[in-house]
Amino acid sequence: MKLKQIIIDKDAFVGINLKDLCDFARNHFLILPLVLYDECSTNEKKQQELLSRFRKLLLSDGYICASRIDIVRKEGETLKPYGFLADLDGTNKWRKVLKEDPRLINPNNDDDIRERRMEVAKFLLEYNKEIAEKLAPKKLREAEARRSWLEANRLERYRFWIEAIDCQDVNALIREESVKFTNSPDRFCLSSAWVFWHFVRLAYVVYLDYYFLKKGQGAETEQMHALHDLNDIEYVLLLSRANGLLTRDEKLVKPLAQAAFPDKDVFSSLDEVPYEYLCHWS
Repeated sequence: MKLKQIIIDKDAFVGINLKDLCDFARNHFLILPLVLYDECSTNEKKQQELLSRFRKLLLSDGYICASRIDIVRKEGETLKPYGFLADLDGTNKWRKVLKEDPRLINPNNDDDIRERRMEVAKFLLEYNKEIAEKLAPKKLREAEARRSWLEANRLERYRFWIEAIDCQDVNALIREESVKFTNSPDRFCLSSAWVFWHFVRLAYVVYLDYYFLKKGQGAETEQMHALHDLNDIEYVLLLSRANGLLTRDEKLVKPLAQAAFPDKDVFSSLDEVPYEYLCHWS
C-alpha cells in the first residue's frame, strides 16, 4: 500500500492541539516543510513557543522536506522531475540534533533561502502590473468586468486565474524562467511531472491576482504581506508532490490549493483526514 503524504501549513500547525498533532504524526506521514520552520523562527513574538512546538512534532514522527528553491535546483541539476517529497536523511539529521540539544537549531544554514524569498517578494510588488498585462490582457479585461463577483469569491477568482494560465503556452513561460536554474533548458521541465512546472503556474497566478487587487502601490507593510503570501504559496506548491494538505488558511492556501490541484485532498481538521491516510507505524 502506497503511503499517503500530507503537508501541514502554519495555520493548521498553530490552530490544532499539539498533543492531537503529535498523535496524528505517529500514525500518518505528516510533513513539516522548511517554510514552516522559517515562519516559526522569524516570529519575534512567539519564536520560542513555535520552535518548541515544531521540535515536539518533528520528534513525534513528523518529517521535513526540502524548500521550494532546493527542489527546483535539484531538478535543474539532475534534469529529472523531483522524486519522493519527504527528506528522510534530512529528517534523521534534524532529529539527532534535537535529541542532543533541546534548542531547535536548523542543521542547514537557510539564511539564503529567506533572503531569496524577500527578493522575490520585492520583485512581485514591483513588476506584477507589467507581467500581468503582458501575460493575459484579455483575461484581465474580463476580470475587471466581473470585479465585484471575483473580489467576493476567492476560490472562483483563483480558478479564473488558473484557467487564464492554462490557456497560455506554459512551456514558453517556463523557458523564460528556466535559465535561472539549469544549463540545459531544452531538457528541463518538460511536463507537469516537474515541480518547477507548478511553481511557474502558481507564480503567474499571483502576478495576475496582485495586479487585479492593485497591490504594489508603495505601502511599506506590503512587502511583509507579499513575503507571507509567498510562504503560503510554497505550501500549495508542495501539494504537487503530496497527497493532501492540512490548512486552516481560508484566504489563500485553501482556495488556491483547491483551484490549482482539484484532484488533491485539502483538509481543515484532523477529523477530515480519511482512513486511507493511516500508516499504523506505531
